[in-house]
Amino acid sequence: MLSYIKLINFRNYREMEFSPEEGFLVVSGPNGSGKSNLLESIFYLGSGYSNRQVRDEILIRWGESFFSLKGTVVQGGLEYALEIVYSSELRRKVFKINGKRSRPGSAAGILPVVIFSPQDLSLVQGGPVYRRRFLDLLVAQLRPQHSADLLQYRTALLQRNRLLRGSAFAPAELLPWDEQLAAIGARIWRRRIDVLERLLFFCSDSFTSLSGGGVLTGRYLSRVAGGGCASTEDPEYRKNFLKALQRSREVDRRLKATTVGPHRDDFQLLFNGHEARFFSSQGEQRLMALALKMAHYRLLSAERGADPVLLLDDVFSELDERRRRLVFEQIRGGSQVIATMSGMPHGGYSRKEQLTESITLYRFEKRV
Repeated sequence: MLSYIKLINFRNYREMEFSPEEGFLVVSGPNGSGKSNLLESIFYLGSGYSNRQVRDEILIRWGESFFSLKGTVVQGGLEYALEIVYSSELRRKVFKINGKRSRPGSAAGILPVVIFSPQDLSLVQGGPVYRRRFLDLLVAQLRPQHSADLLQYRTALLQRNRLLRGSAFAPAELLPWDEQLAAIGARIWRRRIDVLERLLFFCSDSFTSLSGGGVLTGRYLSRVAGGGCASTEDPEYRKNFLKALQRSREVDRRLKATTVGPHRDDFQLLFNGHEARFFSSQGEQRLMALALKMAHYRLLSAERGADPVLLLDDVFSELDERRRRLVFEQIRGGSQVIATMSGMPHGGYSRKEQLTESITLYRFEKRV
């Protein structure tokens, strides 16, 4: 549970402190008051990145050169102090757990967060990068070693790409980096496959409830496995990855980048057996994205035996009453839920405190 967070120079906040408690909380205020920014900061603290932006410098308050987030998390009777500082001048992000430097994203297992937001549609309509990032966060929340492997993989990938960008190099110089990418990539791929299989089980069930018709399935896509669904075991994947790197060497040389591997993989959603991006309406795609996030929440709760922090950023405004009830039915009893709302909530809510001049915190007294 998140018990405290402090924002400095984050988005529209010069400085802001928030001490959320257990239960269902509503952050209410007019559009543009910073409600979504507050949820984004909580997500950032738990994941190491923004759910809305790729570039960290965009998150810095206008006219400032850095932002910082500090939080306190209580988990299993232990208290953790988390801190992230990003400097635009140094173009560097420093992350600490209990005062000790750590890698960004290493808090995924300490502060597991799930956010429902309008940007979720990119999980269906957007490019592979959105789905990879979504899947890797979920894997890291369940398997903390995943974040370290991703960092090691990116480091090896960077070194290989530097060689490819050079004017001249011997093919043998690529071999050490090929070996590292294959060894680390096999672990990343295996975890993704395992977690995606369980995610799709929950996702299919949630989508059926929301849509009332149609079958949603999915599969992992990897060029290492010949362009289709990866289905080999780890040792075979490692061998296939090395062969794929050798086959693509000339293409990689021309493009000056590594064109195969987990950094280019994707997962595909299929609606009634057809690719969902092209054979479903926008309304159906919105339900698919919502089903993915509901599956994310349900899987974390089932695997960890404890609820993640659930952030709801104005996602129910486009849902009818029946679907709202279905969503609430699947997240009811969540230990800590924080939602945004433009107007003042009615029925069962009590005012807690004024967070800023324009944002008020309410608590739902009757558990959802």
